[in-house]
Amino acid sequence: MKSKLITAIPVYNGAGLIERTLQSIAAQTLKPDRVVVIDNCSTDNTEEVVKGFKPIKCEWRQNEKNLGWAANFNRCVEYADQTEYLQILCADDAIKPRFYERLAQELESCKGRGLAYCLDERIDEHDKHLSLSGKATGEVEVLSVHEFLRRKAELGNQAIASTLLKTGYQKSPCELRLDFPIVADTVFWADFGRHCEKIVFLHEALGLYRWHGTNNTFVYWQDLQPLVLDEWRAMQMLEEWRGGPTGFVRQFKLKGLFAVRSGIKAKRLRGLKNFEYAKQIVQSARKISGPLAWTMALVLVEMRDLLIYRMMGRPMHPKNIYG
Repeated sequence: MKSKLITAIPVYNGAGLIERTLQSIAAQTLKPDRVVVIDNCSTDNTEEVVKGFKPIKCEWRQNEKNLGWAANFNRCVEYADQTEYLQILCADDAIKPRFYERLAQELESCKGRGLAYCLDERIDEHDKHLSLSGKATGEVEVLSVHEFLRRKAELGNQAIASTLLKTGYQKSPCELRLDFPIVADTVFWADFGRHCEKIVFLHEALGLYRWHGTNNTFVYWQDLQPLVLDEWRAMQMLEEWRGGPTGFVRQFKLKGLFAVRSGIKAKRLRGLKNFEYAKQIVQSARKISGPLAWTMALVLVEMRDLLIYRMMGRPMHPKNIYG
C-alpha cells in the first residue's frame, strides 16, 4: 500500500537526541503514514530508544555494515517511489508541529515532482535557541528552477530538517553524492530541484537544526578539501547547472561569497587556537578568490561579527566554525 507521507530518519549513535526528533514528529498536525529509522550500525542503545518510543510506530531498519552518513542518507532516498511526500529528517534535528501541514499545502497543486523548504531555527544540544536562518516574515516564494539554482550556487541556506520533497511515487532522479562530505545536501537539493515542476520557499521557521559536538559537519572539518575547497567546486558546478551567463560580475560575487565563508572559518579556528589550519584556509581560499575579493570579505566578516555577536548579543555554539 502506497503512503501519502513517509519520514525517513538516518541515524548512527543517536540515542541521546533521537527521542526528541521522534517527539516532534508525533506532535505534527499532519502525521506521516510511516516513520522509518535506518540505523547505520549504532554501537549505543539507539535501537532500544526507537523501539521503546510509544507515541508513534517506528519501523526499524539496520544496515549490515556502516555505510557512512551519505550512503545511509541515500537509503532513505530509496523510499521516494513509495510515497507522495518524503522527508529525510536527521536524527539530531526536529520539526515544529505544523511543518508537514504547511509545506505539503504549498505543494498540493504540483502535478509532478516538487520541493518545499522553510527557514530553520538553530538550537543547541539543550534545545536553547541560537539563531534563525533568515527573517521570518511568513512570505511564500515560488521559485523558478533557474532562480533556485542561482541561490544554490551561492550556497544559500537550506537545512535538511527544513525540506520536504514531493516525489509523486517516482524514484528520485538523484542521490547524495559521496564526493561532497559537507556540502552534499546543497548539491542534492539543487540536483533534485532541476527535475521539479514547483519549488517553494516559505519564510517561516518550521525546522529545528541542532548544533552539537557530534554533528556530521564536525567529522570532516579537519580536512581542507571538504571544508573549503569543495565549497568552491560545488559553487562552480551548480552555476554550470543553472545555465545562465556567468560574466565577470557574477563570478566576482561568487568569489566574494566563497571568501566570506572561508574567512569566517579561518577566524573561528583562530579563536580555537588552531592557527596553522586557519593559515592554510586563508592561503587556499585567497588563491581562489583573489586579493580584492578576499580583502572585501574580511571587512564584511568583522562588521558582521561586531553587529551580530557583540552589539546584538547573539549566542554562538562554541564548536560552530561555519557561521
